[in-house]
Amino acid sequence: MLRKLFVAAGPVLHAQTIDDILTRGKVLIGIDLANPPYGNMGRTMEPEGLDVDLAKALAKHMGVPLEIVTVTGPSRIPTLLNNRVDIIIATFAPTPERALQVSFSSVYSDVQQVIVAPEQRAIKTAADTSGLKVAVVRGNTQDVAFTPIAPPGCTIMRFDDDAGANQSLLSGQVDALVTGSVTAGMLAKQNPDKHLQIKLAIRDNPLTIGVRRGQQDLLNWINTFLFYMKYSGELEAIHKKYDIPYSLPVF
Repeated sequence: MLRKLFVAAGPVLHAQTIDDILTRGKVLIGIDLANPPYGNMGRTMEPEGLDVDLAKALAKHMGVPLEIVTVTGPSRIPTLLNNRVDIIIATFAPTPERALQVSFSSVYSDVQQVIVAPEQRAIKTAADTSGLKVAVVRGNTQDVAFTPIAPPGCTIMRFDDDAGANQSLLSGQVDALVTGSVTAGMLAKQNPDKHLQIKLAIRDNPLTIGVRRGQQDLLNWINTFLFYMKYSGELEAIHKKYDIPYSLPVF
């Protein structure tokens, strides 16, 4: 059973252990539904994407219904720490700074952060973005990866979510976009008239599942779940379903 929940004000009963989730009778998972192919609303207006399918599999193996809470990149940690969700599955990359607030699972997918721009833009290094407007999602790994290497004269345009950042490139509001390699490829494929190209890879970006610090019981179960998904081939099958490259080892 899948229940859709859009984040709203008001108290939410939060779980600290697997037993708490089982007693409640549902698992609350935060997913970004404006970030295809990881999460979006499909043609039937039902959530779909790699993160959605992974969340469904997690709920299935846990034996409880799934309730999705929509999040954006900047709202993932606040939503988790405010106890509105039990788990975050939303292209969540671990960093030392985030780990001060969040505990991260083993990796379930891996992409690169890249600069994508129209074909005519000559960008071979970060220095070539001087004089350009470059879009990132505020506080996301795109922002963290690009801001330290942005040259003088580069204007960084920060957006609240991936949908807004992506649209800024398509509309010509910015000259280039920092995003994941899968998203960059999707934008180029879906918008051939824009002649978009991946110009430069900035860094690898492993994707993990996040829980609140101190929830070791839940984190141990999630890591066991991910090991099973890798070992059984189910995780690779989800990647293939959404045409996302997969190269993770089982161990």
